[in-house]
Amino acid sequence: MDSWKDAWFIFKKDFRNDRLFLIWNVIFMLYVALMLGSLVGAREETDYIMNPMSDFLMLMMVPFTGFFFTRRSFNYIKEDSYTQMLRYYRVLPIPLKTVIRSRLIQLGAAMLLNGILFYGSLYLVTYLMNGSGMGLGPYLGFCFTWMGYGLLINGLFIYFELLMKGKVYLWLTFLIMLVLGVVAFVTNWQGGNLFSFTLDNSRRYVLLSPLMWGSLIGGGLGLALLCSVTLRRLTKRDLA
Repeated sequence: MDSWKDAWFIFKKDFRNDRLFLIWNVIFMLYVALMLGSLVGAREETDYIMNPMSDFLMLMMVPFTGFFFTRRSFNYIKEDSYTQMLRYYRVLPIPLKTVIRSRLIQLGAAMLLNGILFYGSLYLVTYLMNGSGMGLGPYLGFCFTWMGYGLLINGLFIYFELLMKGKVYLWLTFLIMLVLGVVAFVTNWQGGNLFSFTLDNSRRYVLLSPLMWGSLIGGGLGLALLCSVTLRRLTKRDLA
């Protein structure tokens, strides 16, 4: 059995069933990019260096580029839809490795589509408000730096999705948001700004940025480790 081929089949089936929900994906990504772009574009760099909101929005929203809004994601609290999905796949039966791989394919497809919408719109909004913008190379470095972070946090989300009940997943998501808010506040309180730091680093080093490569490698390794742990624990999870 070709696990990747079967995982691709599951992804395509889910995608076809939830095509209409992609409209919400597009709307959400464009709205977030407009909100963040307006916040950043309306300020000079010396102003938003001390603004924790730009950091908080990036820290909170970048991981959502790894999601597609689906019927399952909308109903995970009320129906515990991820647990129901795992029960269904266990009955068929579909190997757990295939389930994990289908989620990874979804993650890659979501980060590609949502990333184009989010980062592209963010660039456009700030360009229109400031009348100038970064070159393609520096901006790609900026995007890839944050995508590495997004991979790591999505590893946590996959862990929660497949190992926790819906309500527990919800509260853990709130906890992550709280931690991200504290990180943004403390960073700015100490005189720093993650948004500005990654922007400056990308301007200086472009696609040779150590920060970008460190983020991508660290995020990829973290995602792989979390998926491996998730797979091992899934074999022992009681889905009753």
